[in-house]
Amino acid sequence: MIGLEDLFNRGGPILYLLFIVAICIWYIIFSKYLDTNFYKNNWLEDELNKAKKNIIITKTNYDLFEDAFLATVRRISLKNVRMLDGLLAMCPMLGLLGTVYGMIEVFEVLAVLGTGNPRAMSTGVAKATIPTMAGMTIALTGLYFKFDLQNRVAVFEEKAKTLLKNRISI
Repeated sequence: MIGLEDLFNRGGPILYLLFIVAICIWYIIFSKYLDTNFYKNNWLEDELNKAKKNIIITKTNYDLFEDAFLATVRRISLKNVRMLDGLLAMCPMLGLLGTVYGMIEVFEVLAVLGTGNPRAMSTGVAKATIPTMAGMTIALTGLYFKFDLQNRVAVFEEKAKTLLKNRISI
């Protein structure tokens, strides 16, 4: 069985970079889930109270107030999700960079030893395939949670709309 240290040695230096990106991705995902599930249970009401604090809402400005409040809810809900998008898009590209790095090593072995030593070429092939696999795995697992977070944002927007209708009488 391959240990984690051996996997990093076989995967090359790009695997370390992928590991750092994966830590950033999972930090964002966990922090968003903690924010939405535990820490900010009544943040919609707090934002509504902040928004209507200094404004007198009438029939003429209700639509503008609703649009501004929903935009604020969307901005707060999507905080760091765009960074998550960028990091998830970067993972397969870093995996491909690892592929190029490994193939360069294979070509160096071919240039020095020729085609008669397949064991020497296997190190470069491992450095070519392991980062690609890691980048795709990180991106695919992160995509599931990104889409779940986007669905939660849509739920927050619906909650904000119903909260506006229930709490503001014109």
